[in-house]
Amino acid sequence: MANQTNYALLNADDINRSVSLVHPIIIDIINSIVIVLLGFIIGKIVEKLLFKILELAELDQILKKKFKIKFSLNTIITHIVAYAIYIIALVIALNKLKIATTIITTIVIILAVVLILFFAFGVNDIFANFFAGIALRFRRNIKVGDTIRISQDKRKIQGKVEAIGLQYIKLNTGADELVYIPNVMMLRSVITKIRNQ
Repeated sequence: MANQTNYALLNADDINRSVSLVHPIIIDIINSIVIVLLGFIIGKIVEKLLFKILELAELDQILKKKFKIKFSLNTIITHIVAYAIYIIALVIALNKLKIATTIITTIVIILAVVLILFFAFGVNDIFANFFAGIALRFRRNIKVGDTIRISQDKRKIQGKVEAIGLQYIKLNTGADELVYIPNVMMLRSVITKIRNQ
């Protein structure tokens, strides 16, 4: 009979050890879920409050009047803040599960590679055009309604300025076509203002 008890698959000590190991893991999982949920709730609340504050500050209206920006900076700022809160909550939750460092390192490396590729393939043009657009606005030598000729190398484009944006200038060439000229090209070109005759 004594030999039969030695062959038992689980004894009381094994069960107690298993329960003591599983119990903290379950608590950590529940805590992580609560942290993520709280992070999303706090993120949404902060997003709505920040949007109302930015609306009261009239940031969009000021930028639309001054720079004729057509997108809502309020929305962009509030989304960035909300997503930052979501990410922080997710990182804290993953840290509770003790898997955060590996995942965070992997995510940071992937984001760094994506950002490098993003900047290498085109974002630099967006920023260059944006700053060129600001420079063109401060010069104020070209206005909507002006007729201009743009000469670069052997190419020439002539038309009436219909819009001056932060990325491009829209010209109506008179031949039923609208030409969008990047602001960087405008800064690198010879611009002739044609006076009405």
